[in-house]
Formats: sequence, C-alpha cells, structure tokens
Amino acid sequence: MFIIALSTFKEIYRKKIFHFIGILTIIYLILLTIIFKFINKNMHQSNGMIDMIVNLSSTISIVGFYFSSMLTAFLTIMLSIGMVSSEIESGTILTILTKPIKRGEYILGKYLGTAILTILYSTILYIAVIVISTVSKISIIETFGVAALAKGFLFFILQPLTILSLTLYGSTKFKTLNNGILIMSIYIFGLIGGVMEQIGAYSNNDSLSTIGIISSLISPFEVIYRKMISTIFASLGSFNLISGFAIPGKSTSPSVWMMIYVCIYLVFFIFMSIKKFSKKDIG
Repeated sequence: MFIIALSTFKEIYRKKIFHFIGILTIIYLILLTIIFKFINKNMHQSNGMIDMIVNLSSTISIVGFYFSSMLTAFLTIMLSIGMVSSEIESGTILTILTKPIKRGEYILGKYLGTAILTILYSTILYIAVIVISTVSKISIIETFGVAALAKGFLFFILQPLTILSLTLYGSTKFKTLNNGILIMSIYIFGLIGGVMEQIGAYSNNDSLSTIGIISSLISPFEVIYRKMISTIFASLGSFNLISGFAIPGKSTSPSVWMMIYVCIYLVFFIFMSIKKFSKKDIG
C-alpha cells in the first residue's frame, strides 16, 4: 500500500496540471497580497481602529479562505479524476496488479498518496493566507487566536479529503472525462445548495432551506467550509459571517451531527471504491 502511495505521490507531482495549479496559486497569492496591502492602506485613514481591524480581519479571513478552499478543491478534483480510470485505460494497471498487491491495497495506496500531496498543498496555502495578512499588518492570528485557526485548519483539510474519496469512487466506476464532469457538477451543486440554505435561513423560507440541506447531504463540501469559518469566528464570541461572502444575522453553523455525516461520507466512498474495484474486470 505504501509503495503505491509513494508511486502515486511522485506520479502526481510530475503532472503538468499540478505545475499549472502551482503557478495559478502563486498568482492568487500575489493578488491577495495586493488586496491586503490596499485594505491596510485605507484602514489607517479610518477611525475606530480596533473595530476596523476586527472587521477587516473577519472579511479577509473569509475572502482568503473561501478562494483558498476552492483552489484546494479544484486541485484535488483535477489530480484525482483519473487515479484509477487512467491506468485502466492505458493498461498500466495490468502491470501493477501482476505484483503481489491486493486490489484493496492498491485503492488505499492511491488515496493515501494523493491525500498526502493534497494535505501538503492545503497546509502551505492556509499558512500563506495567515502570513500575508500578518505581513500586511492585518493579523488574523491576533484577531482569532492560534487555537481557533488550528481548529479551522482541520476542517480546511477535511474538505479536499472528502472530495478525494468521492472522486476515487468515481474513478473506479467511470472513465476519466466522465468522472471529471460528474465531480465538478456535484461540487458546484453543493455550492449552490449552500447558498440556497443560507438564503432560506435568512428569509425564513423552509422550502429553500430544505433544498439546501438535501444538496448538502449529496455534496457536503461547502458545509465543511462553513464549519471551518464558524469555528474560527467562535473565538470572537459571535458568528455573523458564514457562507461565501456572508449572510448576516441568521446564518447557520453546521451541527456536530453534520460533521459526523461528513466523516461517514468520506469512509463510505473509500469503502465503496475498494468494493467496486475488487469486482471490476480490468482485463
């Protein structure tokens, strides 16, 4: 399993799409730095410095972490949609499975190798947002505290790991292109559903809220992001900014039960990937 994981890690690292996303990430961080510097310049021209710093730190954390979570999701999908299917299509898998490697170990190795790289990328990106804010003298650390940010980080990496489990299952069942279209559609469906749930909560529209909750059960990735933000904001003793760029007042924080569901969701699709692949004819 660990040999497969190491091989997967090296294989993904050599992919052009990984380098493309790396360049895209650098551009994103440069633009984020410029935005932070601009906000910092305007902040010092305003009154009510303490409240201003808290509000700006809150806004920046949402902007920075929101687009960062989308980048990690995009990276995870693009790197994993052909984890298994591409090797089946190319015939490479026949060579791999002639060795004394069980199919379950192969699947777990694929997941582990991709997960390690995804976690490393997510860690770098998460820290980069915090460092940029600190250098720009709008410190997220001072506003929210190390403990809150550390807890938020756990949810930040949970999102791509959950996406990865679903993508892995799709890769054992569909061709690479079809899997990519399906996973992107499910991810976008979750984003739309999350917005609908928040609007429903804000406007007391039970129908919208119900549709949003159902979409979250199918695509719980946006829920994980909201949980991350709610965890970070809990250190301020209030929670008014949640989904995307925020809906004030009646925004909902995902429950502990929803997070348990996410963990079950993750494990379930890894299990289904192993089960599906063990019965798959690759000859």
